[in-house]
Amino acid sequence: MSQKTRLTQSALAVAVALVSTQAWSAGFQLNEFSSSGLGRAYSGEGAIADDAGNASRNPALIMMFDRPTFSGGAIFVDPDVNVTGSSVIGNDASQDNIAPTAWVPNLHFVAPINDQFGWGASLTSNYGLATEFNNDFAAGSMGGTTDLETLNLNLSGAYRLNDHWSFGLGFDAVYARAKLERYAGDLPEIIGAQLPGMVKAGKLSPAQAAAIGQQGRPVSAATPKLLV
Repeated sequence: MSQKTRLTQSALAVAVALVSTQAWSAGFQLNEFSSSGLGRAYSGEGAIADDAGNASRNPALIMMFDRPTFSGGAIFVDPDVNVTGSSVIGNDASQDNIAPTAWVPNLHFVAPINDQFGWGASLTSNYGLATEFNNDFAAGSMGGTTDLETLNLNLSGAYRLNDHWSFGLGFDAVYARAKLERYAGDLPEIIGAQLPGMVKAGKLSPAQAAAIGQQGRPVSAATPKLLV
């Protein structure tokens, strides 16, 4: 095998690994940081300086602006997610519209200081997710409410070395809030169906089984709100 072939295969392996990592995180990731960028499917974000939002992705673009520039917008997300299926004991576990609508705002500002230096600031959301199931959803531990909200503040600066080279550096501060709620669903019925067999096998006494049966009645098992 030639050295060129080995290098090509190594580069391909690295590329596949990076793409796979991006795919695993895509369920939480929001790319709606610019209304104008969304209009062109975010192509050329690292090189196009058509509004201040692009500088949040490549701060060196700040030096392509000759005056202070502000841009802002909000993108409406309307997912259509339906679930069909049944629980392990056969109860219906189907529900429609489990993902609520949401607005994703963005604010950006860039300002050149002189011919060599400039700065910028952005306020966006990079990650977000929400699903809402009914409290009596049969597959309770897989339903409930899941809500993740983030707020990203970006401060960046840029330096122009010459007409061909500019450099940028940015700092991100991310605030995240997560809410997780889970309910018992069919769990009490599942536990109740297993109790007679456990008593027969001698793993539980009848009194213990009766006590577990009382505690396993269908009640809410919501977890408290988690703040991250």
